[in-house]
Amino acid sequence: MNPTITVTDQDDEQDAGKVPARRMSLPGDPEDMLIDEACRELRLPAFRERFIDLAATARREQATYKQFLLDMLQAEQFDRDLRRQQRLLRLARFPRPKRLEDFDFAKNPNVTPEVVADPEVPDLGP
Repeated sequence: MNPTITVTDQDDEQDAGKVPARRMSLPGDPEDMLIDEACRELRLPAFRERFIDLAATARREQATYKQFLLDMLQAEQFDRDLRRQQRLLRLARFPRPKRLEDFDFAKNPNVTPEVVADPEVPDLGP
């Protein structure tokens, strides 16, 4: 199955009143447009957004196909993890955001930044 892409000129008078087809978001190569459409259908937004930049970087650095694919997959994975975190925070409906970076250590002198940042500190719970 070969995807087709419809691109029309929005200034075309015969199409007045109709919703124009989407404009090409990627300049140049027809293969880029096909990749864009495939990413859209497969729901790979990070691939879509970063493909041109990562492909140019891979070409410049003479990366292997496997390295390029790995870079693309890692970009998609990172993007999905970030969106998942954002979605879960929205769903949690916390009254206000609280982060360790925003903690005011001056208000509680018994807690030091070193203790909070050290992953080796044993749990002092009950």
